[in-house]
Amino acid sequence: CPSSSGKPNHADILLVNLQYVSEVEIINDRTETPPPLASLNVSKLANKARMEKEEKLSQAYAISAGVSLEGQQLFQTIHKTIKDCKWQEKNIVVMEEVVIAPPYQVENCKGKEGSALGHVRKI
Repeated sequence: CPSSSGKPNHADILLVNLQYVSEVEIINDRTETPPPLASLNVSKLANKARMEKEEKLSQAYAISAGVSLEGQQLFQTIHKTIKDCKWQEKNIVVMEEVVIAPPYQVENCKGKEGSALGHVRKI
């Protein structure tokens, strides 16, 4: 399919799980050869899948650890800007320099004074 993003060198690829297909009806039979499929960057796709998995596991951890909704939302907001963000029990650790403890307010941001701490406090 042409790209939904409108980029000329991209295409949308639709995958159908044939296990859920009960009937196929040919509406229009094509005689011309279809254009060649675009090559896929498998390593980029694998990296994206790995990142998505890590993000989902991080969300699951926060829920299972009993982190408040505000803490989960703060983590997601910080993670959009700073990818080096993880959970340490109920604390959010950003760039191994800043620790945010519950109840996740500006005064709960602890770390070495500097640009990282200032940036996280602004977020």
